[in-house]
Amino acid sequence: MQKEVFITTMLRIAILGWLIIVAFAGCTASTTVRADNPAEEPQSATVLPTPVPPNHINLMGTEFEDIPIPNELNLDEDQSILINTKLFVGGAVTYTAPVTVESLIRFFNHEMPKRGWEFIASSYAKKNVILAFSKTNRNCLIYINIPGDWSNNTRVQVWLGKTSGTHK
Repeated sequence: MQKEVFITTMLRIAILGWLIIVAFAGCTASTTVRADNPAEEPQSATVLPTPVPPNHINLMGTEFEDIPIPNELNLDEDQSILINTKLFVGGAVTYTAPVTVESLIRFFNHEMPKRGWEFIASSYAKKNVILAFSKTNRNCLIYINIPGDWSNNTRVQVWLGKTSGTHK
């Protein structure tokens, strides 16, 4: 029963995360504006460099600090989302690297228990692996996507969320 609640909770978090990512992607789409009089000469203006935004993972990622990540993995901030509200802290952080799925499975199954995470379940499909771990009032779902023919980078998503009940 606890595993079913865990998987249902993580699926809800995953769906919410993807909906938020899609919403943000639609809001940030660029558009082109044409001048009313195309014969007008463009006015010269000084263009200031765009400041680099702070790394949101560093600003909000304290909930992810006890999740080990292999050094070979590279953070993909464009595909990551963190949610921080009064009632919920969590989200999904995405990494990519040309590593084998087997090495990632071994890494997480070995390192997560060292940080107090209990292995709950795993699922293997054609090109997808899911590893589920639990800790006091928190669930972690690690989704590993095997690269397709056009890419040699394995994609790892770490989903983290709080549970409604207590662990054990």
